[in-house]
Amino acid sequence: MDMTLSIIIPCYNEEALLSSKIPTLLKITEESTTEIIVVDCPKSDDDTKKLMDNFPSVFYHTCENSGRAQQMNFGATKAKNSVLLFLHADVTLPENYFSLISNHIQNYDFGLFNYQFDKSNFWMRVNSSFVKNKKGLFTGGGDQCHFFKKETFDRLNGYDEEFCIMEDFEMMDRVKKGNIPYEVIQTPVTVSARKYEKNSWLKVNLVNGYVFISYKMGVTPSTLKKRYRSLTR
Repeated sequence: MDMTLSIIIPCYNEEALLSSKIPTLLKITEESTTEIIVVDCPKSDDDTKKLMDNFPSVFYHTCENSGRAQQMNFGATKAKNSVLLFLHADVTLPENYFSLISNHIQNYDFGLFNYQFDKSNFWMRVNSSFVKNKKGLFTGGGDQCHFFKKETFDRLNGYDEEFCIMEDFEMMDRVKKGNIPYEVIQTPVTVSARKYEKNSWLKVNLVNGYVFISYKMGVTPSTLKKRYRSLTR
């Protein structure tokens, strides 16, 4: 099938990142087959909206409700194309992302990418190694850029908006339970290491592991969010 793609970017005070990300994304995007949708958080207090006036081909919206799941679902309702890609503001797609997704979606209803960090060292490469395989314990985070056939996303009823954190892993659990076929594209996206610059590698991974285990044990999303925010900067 000939693929058309909607790239949905949820953001919260990401003016600085978007000022460089959007021009880069536009350079590698096929305008005739791709639309870019930026969905801002209602709590944002930077000049993202003003910035987006510089990119008339990009669709900008402010979601009525805060929360990444809410923003991504809202963006999906605005999307016109057959495949939905959810892109975090601090993640950069490979230049050939369109052909990679187009080839993948011929055989699968869902997919995601391997990733690498924009700062390379041994410990960052260790992190990346955990998500290369679709059966990896930590495979499925939003930094891997979930993408779906729109009909599949709609059938799943989108992201669960109860999850103010871990909405990506909750979605992965439903993908697996629903036996929805997928693979991990091995060409990596590039993820900002900014979290590791504010916190140590050890601290970030201990917190992430703690929150992930707590999620698997059924701790409520609101409690998970409070614990995560109290432990990281």
